[in-house]
Amino acid sequence: MADPLLVPADIDTRLPLARILFAVPVKAAEDKDVQTRLKYFNSHGARIIMDDLQAHDNAIWEGAKKISVDCSKDIPAHIKPLLLRLHGGEHLAQHLPHAALQEQAHEAGFKWFSGDYAFHPPVSNKAADATARTRLLKLLGLVARDAESRELEELFKQDATLSFMLFKLVSSAAFAQTVRVSSFGQAINLLGRRQLQRWLQLLLYARQQDHSGSLNPLMPRAAFRASLMEAICLKRGGNKDELDCAFMVGMFSLLDKLFGNPLGEVLQPLNLNTEVLDALLHKSGALGKSLDLVERADRPFKDFDAGLIGELGLSAEDYYDCMITAYAWVNQVCQDM
Repeated sequence: MADPLLVPADIDTRLPLARILFAVPVKAAEDKDVQTRLKYFNSHGARIIMDDLQAHDNAIWEGAKKISVDCSKDIPAHIKPLLLRLHGGEHLAQHLPHAALQEQAHEAGFKWFSGDYAFHPPVSNKAADATARTRLLKLLGLVARDAESRELEELFKQDATLSFMLFKLVSSAAFAQTVRVSSFGQAINLLGRRQLQRWLQLLLYARQQDHSGSLNPLMPRAAFRASLMEAICLKRGGNKDELDCAFMVGMFSLLDKLFGNPLGEVLQPLNLNTEVLDALLHKSGALGKSLDLVERADRPFKDFDAGLIGELGLSAEDYYDCMITAYAWVNQVCQDM
């Protein structure tokens, strides 16, 4: 926001300020009138983050608790004293190109991150746990062919962590269960095959690496793609099976990044239908066109092609409704995992 004075003074009567974050250039915040306006916004719950810091910007607005920094090349040395002074703030490291730099930003004190770092994991992390991967892929195969619960139970029993996460999920607020879960079969039945399939797809991303107790950064990106694919399919009148295929295409579109292998090789054990494979490997068909739009939505805006929205028979309003739906679902999923 280049000029906070352009924001209506009565914005608190129009929007819930507690849900708004203003990014304000350091230079703009030097103006006394701007500072008065920022204090007013802040007193009504709005969060303020100082943006566009330069090497000489050691003194920033006294009300600042958060800063935003361009970290596209490295963590600027002149920022580190400021991070120490504002210790504990939710600072944003922008434009991080790879995971190694994201880790440095985390160690420096940043809490929020943006950029393509999720798509460029450390080389040492590309080899996923072969046992966990095989078990999850086998479970997905069993669910896809509607295998008996007994077969699913046997695989769950071989993995204590997977079993714990299953029981945790069916006991979560999202399912609002009023009965105590006492067996694997009961947990699987409560979850349902469709939800189980989606949950296992998410776990492909969530389980692969420890990431110091945090989510694998690829997981929310894959979840966003899956949910946006499904929302677009729903807007286009898709039925239940088509919605499931759309969700799957979005979820599986980052497996090559996750496993560090060609996508076709990773997908081979899953025995997917031709429409899904063609969308994932060749961007062909309606699913492929939707995936093209979704992948662009997940990358820098310069790569976006608004023409794809019309080609899919959607309006701009339809598209943004789908985006809101996808982000809301991702937020919920990340809280539950």
